[in-house]
Amino acid sequence: IYSSINGKPSAAIVLKQSYGSNATQVIKDVKSKLEELKKSFPKGMDYEISYDVSTFLDASIEKVVHTLFEAFVLVAIVVFLFLGDWRSTLIPVLAVPVSLVGTFMFMQLFGITLNLITLFALVLAIGIVVDDAIVVVEAVHAKMEEENLSPRKATKKALKEISGAIIAITFLMSAVFVPVAFMSGPVGMFYRQFSITMATSIILSGVVALTLTPALCAVILKNEHGKVRKKTPVNVFIDAFNSAFERTS
Repeated sequence: IYSSINGKPSAAIVLKQSYGSNATQVIKDVKSKLEELKKSFPKGMDYEISYDVSTFLDASIEKVVHTLFEAFVLVAIVVFLFLGDWRSTLIPVLAVPVSLVGTFMFMQLFGITLNLITLFALVLAIGIVVDDAIVVVEAVHAKMEEENLSPRKATKKALKEISGAIIAITFLMSAVFVPVAFMSGPVGMFYRQFSITMATSIILSGVVALTLTPALCAVILKNEHGKVRKKTPVNVFIDAFNSAFERTS
């Protein structure tokens, strides 16, 4: 493109990324190549990058990663406040990364890369995939409290009752995103990545809720219902929080 910069004639070159390439790596390679070519420029000739997408791209991805971490921490805090037990909190905290990391495998299988859209889908997925694990943990706690069972027996009995519900809600929620993957055109290309990431993470969360989560419940949980808890500052705060929540609800 014929143009001028600072009142002097210049030739503006617009570089566009090809589909499937890594934007950050492309920009890095272009800058490296320009530095290499600069050595052979005629006297008085120089180059300047007037618009660098990598600045916006890096800032956006960094922000999404921060949001991903914040969402993960908030989920752990909320679960801890309502369940009031670090053992119960540990189980969803372990289940969420398994579902998310498993999603990466299917993203690679479908040729989907990590970008703003897929990272945003993973942020939303955290709040969804944790639900199945929480449902299992709460059901096990209910069985231990109502029937005074050991964690292993409570897990086995709770799983028989809620397995159908977990399977149903997993397919129901994934059915919302799967049709979006078949959209055509440029918009469909973007939404396809979002829908596959979301649907995969939801399905994997259901699988984890029926396999890993029950195993963790049987091994990690303890039946402490009916026992007097120690009056630690954390326990006092949790009891006060739950009492206030029950009064408002």
